[in-house]
Amino acid sequence: QRKYPNDSLLAFIGSNFFSTPFEERKKIKMLELGCGSGANLWVVAKEGFDAYGIDYAQTGIELCKQMLDSWGVSATLKLDDMTKLSFSANNFDAIFDVVSMQHLTIKQHKISYAEVFRCLKSGGKFFSYHLGENSISFKSSSELLDHCTIANIESGYPLANNGQTCFISANEVRKFLLEIGFNNINIEKITRSYNNQTQYIEYLSITAEKP
Repeated sequence: QRKYPNDSLLAFIGSNFFSTPFEERKKIKMLELGCGSGANLWVVAKEGFDAYGIDYAQTGIELCKQMLDSWGVSATLKLDDMTKLSFSANNFDAIFDVVSMQHLTIKQHKISYAEVFRCLKSGGKFFSYHLGENSISFKSSSELLDHCTIANIESGYPLANNGQTCFISANEVRKFLLEIGFNNINIEKITRSYNNQTQYIEYLSITAEKP
């Protein structure tokens, strides 16, 4: 399990929230979709923010608890579904996802983005780190669940055997977020090579704001 946070997420939190004095950060509520191993959420808690995390599996919740305990911090954790969040509207200052939403189908993405929008406060910010369409692993399977989601990444390709995986395009993300009502949308592409630069994976670093 990963122990340290995603660097693009750190840049997002740092640029938007680190200017808030530490003693005032507990007023800022942040939710992670798919908290899993807790590698991202412990930093949010350690930096003084009011940290929340959800996961679809009890195993993920337990792993996250262990990680939080190892750093001497706490967060509110619960089993939940990112396509039907159990939180009230206008609740969070930031909601983020690091390679969890990519396991949804494209139809579920749009539903989840709408749920994120509902749960964010006005001025709240969304971050997602997500596999992109130009990844070689997208070509690894002939079993398409929709135009950009495959049933599994086959062995021999980066990130193999992680189950259902969506490789979304930047244009489609932007279209969905605009339709839902987000603004200040920014999408950057990050490329990572594997196996001595013979295979490439594309990630999208996505940020948006609720007006």
